[in-house]
Amino acid sequence: MDSTLQHSVLRWWQSMYLSPNELYKKGITPAPNAQKAQLKRCRDLDAVMLTPGFRALWQSLPAPITEHATSNDMECWAAIAGALVHVKHDSAHNLATAAGSKAQSDKSRVSELRFAQLQDTKTPDEFLRRLRRILHQLDHSVLVSSLAKDIYQWFGEHSQFYPRQADKRITVQWAMDYYRAAGTK
Repeated sequence: MDSTLQHSVLRWWQSMYLSPNELYKKGITPAPNAQKAQLKRCRDLDAVMLTPGFRALWQSLPAPITEHATSNDMECWAAIAGALVHVKHDSAHNLATAAGSKAQSDKSRVSELRFAQLQDTKTPDEFLRRLRRILHQLDHSVLVSSLAKDIYQWFGEHSQFYPRQADKRITVQWAMDYYRAAGTK
């Protein structure tokens, strides 16, 4: 995901969560509250694709992306919209680092089992469902642009016939970040 796409996604997310004053300073029109509420209630990617909130994200993307989109591309962007609507605060930590970080105890905020289940996800709808659960455990706070990039990469890898090099796969990157954060005291 290039910086233009990340910028589009971030502005779309900001339109839902920043205050009117902050949006005015950035020159962003606030999204109607109904868009956020509808996206949050969607049970699967098909439902996400039918919402005005998804349409707003889709229409904010550069024309070459939308004009040449495949069904996998549509699902990917629906997953980005469906997950980011559950992020209330743009933090400094990516998903895996936040999940592996310690809570008040010496346990990670997200258990190894739950995080491994996310890494082992087989279908796009299951991926979105598990991702939302983890975001809830993280108090809806992760680095927005990083999460969008990770989802984009997951969908790219999910649709490939040939496996990528292990150190380039998103699940391996997540594991490394998770265990680095889990090992920190």
